[in-house]
Amino acid sequence: MNMLESKVIQTRFEKEIFIEEKSTININGFRSLDKNTPFYEFMIGLDLIRIRDNEYYGTKKSYANIRISEDLQSLFVLEPDVQSIFSIKNKQEKEAAIELVQYLLVDSQTFKQEVSEMISNIRKENVVNGFEVKDAKAKLDVLERLLNVSNEDIKFMIRMENIA
Repeated sequence: MNMLESKVIQTRFEKEIFIEEKSTININGFRSLDKNTPFYEFMIGLDLIRIRDNEYYGTKKSYANIRISEDLQSLFVLEPDVQSIFSIKNKQEKEAAIELVQYLLVDSQTFKQEVSEMISNIRKENVVNGFEVKDAKAKLDVLERLLNVSNEDIKFMIRMENIA
């Protein structure tokens, strides 16, 4: 039996627990480059278990927005507008969230497994027209890049000042 990896973000209000399983990670909202956006972009969604006052408080999905430079060299982690894993957190809590996102992108075998599955699904798709082919190629380039990310490749663009 595999040991499940888990990460805890302790906030002032609750513990947010990420249990590393395929069902708790999803990658969506892929955007390819165009004349207005010189980068690739997608969202990583994580299911977090919430514990408040030592009681189960349900789950929530939290997101991090990932941008990848056109040359696929740099990854930028940004705060999405909704359901951000970084929102309503002070500096210390944001640092714990950053650590979790960094772990996912660099070390998580489950994340890499999810990415590999997406790659093989795209390869199985029957793409016909030129736009679809270009889109599929862009997705494959980005996903293949995600299989080999180091800490030095990632830049966090998260505002760290404390909130009231």
